[in-house]
Amino acid sequence: MSKKNRRYGRSEREQNQRAQANGSQTPDAPLDHDRAPVPDRPAPKKFNAPLWAGLIVVIAVVAVLGFNMFSSKDHLTVDSLNQPAVAALDGGSDVYPANSKRAFTENTKFGYLPAPTLTTLGDGTVVAADPEAAPKDMGLKDDLSTLDRDSFLAQTIKPPRKGTASGEPMTWDQMIDEIAGATVLMPLVESPEVAGPVLEKVAEADSAESTIVRTSSAAVAKAASDAGVAAMFTGDVTASGAESFSSSGYTMIAVDAADAAEWTGTDLKVWATGVKDEKQLKELAEAGVFGALSTNPYTIQPSDVKTD
Repeated sequence: MSKKNRRYGRSEREQNQRAQANGSQTPDAPLDHDRAPVPDRPAPKKFNAPLWAGLIVVIAVVAVLGFNMFSSKDHLTVDSLNQPAVAALDGGSDVYPANSKRAFTENTKFGYLPAPTLTTLGDGTVVAADPEAAPKDMGLKDDLSTLDRDSFLAQTIKPPRKGTASGEPMTWDQMIDEIAGATVLMPLVESPEVAGPVLEKVAEADSAESTIVRTSSAAVAKAASDAGVAAMFTGDVTASGAESFSSSGYTMIAVDAADAAEWTGTDLKVWATGVKDEKQLKELAEAGVFGALSTNPYTIQPSDVKTD
């Protein structure tokens, strides 16, 4: 026995027998004889930085264009109005209950601009209601100053035609919250006291570009102009010239249809009142009149929107 084997106390034969009993390989066999071959490691993929950067830029551009396209459709502004634009006075009071939620909803649906009359209640709430006509339309014994927000909203507005549904009143806050941006609102405001909260709500909703204040008050026109809101003169157009109206903050003017074409050479956008039919509106538009205001907008500009 060799010195090495004597040192560990066993012979080579004993060592081989022990190794075989334990399932190990013989000394002469390679250690990895029964192991599965290790697959070759795939070559690392190259990262094409310029290609990815270009792809990201393309995606960003498409996203911006898509956002602008869809947001422009959902957010109507004064500057985006097509000529001739048609506004529904008091929501189209010859068709719907005057200044009602139903009227304004239908105006927006069929492409007409809601043009409510605004006033305040006894508690200061600004509402869509003609202070002279609304008490009768609501069957009130007293005027609107006797109502607060809750009692006003509890009223019903009778329809202008038999066999049609009555309407629900709306506050200015509700109009802004529910339809601002989907259309251009054209409220009639005749006093600075009403103009203050009206313009505050417009600013709060960021709707200055989607609002036209109609008024004969120079003070209201100035307040609207200072707030970045377009102002339309609704008073006696013979009382002053176009330059005077412009200097007072007006950018638009409402003129009787018979005289509307005479004002188209000024810096003011002209809106015609008293338009009889679609033919007359077309003629006025060809003469440069920007739009029209009507209590029955369907008679002067039939809607392209089809009902079910």
